[in-house]
Amino acid sequence: MPYAVEMFFDKESDAQIRKIWHSLKESGISSWMEDSGSVPHVTLSVFGELDADEADRRLASFAEKVSGFPLVFASIGAFPTDEGVLFLAPVVTGELLRVHNAFHDFFADLREDQWPYYLPDSWVPHCTLAINIKKEEIHKALDNVIRDYRPICAEVDRVALVEYHPVKILKEYRFRMSSR
Repeated sequence: MPYAVEMFFDKESDAQIRKIWHSLKESGISSWMEDSGSVPHVTLSVFGELDADEADRRLASFAEKVSGFPLVFASIGAFPTDEGVLFLAPVVTGELLRVHNAFHDFFADLREDQWPYYLPDSWVPHCTLAINIKKEEIHKALDNVIRDYRPICAEVDRVALVEYHPVKILKEYRFRMSSR
């Protein structure tokens, strides 16, 4: 069963993203995100196999060293795959890359178990809005989201170890408070 390490957002940003998930479900485009038990997030990595206890110890240590940070979701995109994924794309900042690289330093010895899409120099940071959209409905999904979309200014404040399918949050840690 795969495991993911995901970064979560402040309550207001979480609610804004869930509102988009709900709109996509109500319009019949995709209900997966709203129905899955998922939390709005940006994934740092996905592991095919993982010792959850050891990962928990490392994640706790990682969270102690990282401060919460802002992230602006300024654009909307889609992955051209059979999965039919629509997502919000954050502005890629030095801080976002620093946190991603620091995470991979903590888990460097487990590289062979990580999905290559999430490794440094391959990662496309994103917050999934919908999965399993039929290719002919991608434009409809994009129109649904873009109609009322305004950039979301989120505060990344937590990190979690998540098991899926089904989605199950195993451990969650708050990042240190930002000194901004």
